[in-house]
Amino acid sequence: MLVVIAWTLCAAAEAATGPVAKLPAPVAKEMATAVVELNKVLGLESWPAQGFESCLDRGGLEATAKDVSAEDTKKCADTALDAGFPELGRSYVIGIPMAGIGPVTVFAIGLAQAEGWGAYSCDTTRKCPPTKLNGPSKQAKRLADRYRRACADSATIWLPAREGVCGTGPSPAQETP
Repeated sequence: MLVVIAWTLCAAAEAATGPVAKLPAPVAKEMATAVVELNKVLGLESWPAQGFESCLDRGGLEATAKDVSAEDTKKCADTALDAGFPELGRSYVIGIPMAGIGPVTVFAIGLAQAEGWGAYSCDTTRKCPPTKLNGPSKQAKRLADRYRRACADSATIWLPAREGVCGTGPSPAQETP
């Protein structure tokens, strides 16, 4: 009986200090909305085909295409976030991995009580709700991989800032062989 009580107390203490089992609905909705809004303004996924115009100048077709700088990407992203995302920086941060030609994707990573959760960019026809970073789904594994790679790349843009996100923040699930 004493062992059962001790085990129950340990489990309760771990649950109280670990990541939340369920992401609060307002945070989940805001996190997913922020990712979609950034996709729209950065011209990612298939949003341009849906009639949304990017604030990034990528030039014209093929030979006249231009690379987009991290500075231009951040300025453009800031315009989308002006709409007001009160939990940004408190419950989650946004990561925008950069390639030589410009932004590649957008994802959100939970902080504080939302630690262990995240949301990532996907096609306009799909719903991409937040998921647990260590979940067994294909979406969770992709998100954890994007997060790990973004933390390793100094070119990644973090909104509002990188502090507390990589290294000391939530750790993405490690791939098991």
